[in-house]
Amino acid sequence: MSETSNPGELLEAAAKVLIRCFWMGVVILLFWGVTILLARDLVYSVHSTIFPMSPQQFYAIQYVGLSFTKVCVFIFFLLPYISIKLVQRKLSIGRPVRR
Repeated sequence: MSETSNPGELLEAAAKVLIRCFWMGVVILLFWGVTILLARDLVYSVHSTIFPMSPQQFYAIQYVGLSFTKVCVFIFFLLPYISIKLVQRKLSIGRPVRR
């Protein structure tokens, strides 16, 4: 983008990046959750050989990790995306329609 780009183009580019990051975060969360659900014993055995822990500790760590990641994805990607879309809507309302 050149220095003469208008703010609308910059906001649109930022919105596209944020929504892609959001969906990538959702895919990571889904993969993580499905892996824990379907391959619970395998994942636990791999991790418990490296870090000695009980199954309860392991599942608590997984639950907290999933929750923290979900909150971060929503706060850092979805909320800014929504904010940018609201600003774009406000900017487009004040602008006359071009024909």
